[in-house]
Amino acid sequence: MRELRLQINVTFYATVAIIVMSLLTISLFVTKGHDDTLLKSAMLLSFILIGAINLNLVMTLSGKRQASMCNNGLYYISTLGRRVYIPVEGITNIRVQKLFGIKITKVSTTDGSVHFLTMQFSSTQENKLRKFGYLAQ
Repeated sequence: MRELRLQINVTFYATVAIIVMSLLTISLFVTKGHDDTLLKSAMLLSFILIGAINLNLVMTLSGKRQASMCNNGLYYISTLGRRVYIPVEGITNIRVQKLFGIKITKVSTTDGSVHFLTMQFSSTQENKLRKFGYLAQ
């Protein structure tokens, strides 16, 4: 099996963008006549989320944040830039779940679990992993 690079999870970014924009829109309309700190904090939170998601997307598109699976194990670069390698002996199973239309890839290891929200396997990659017995049903 060759190296399988995880793709960008476009559904995740679209869902987060819709949530952030709706939160921002609600806080903009409601704070016009009110001086409520809760709504202003919601607006601040939406700006922080927009910045974090944009930074994550730019890092993913530029190749600074990536994940790949091969015969030897799983290699990924975390959000903070830490390079992590998990040997194949340490991986117990890989499960792809859908939650609100977003694919969440969960890699269970002997030490814990790693969740990928912004990265995903393509359908052909999932079929290859199932065929070779790497992916849980």
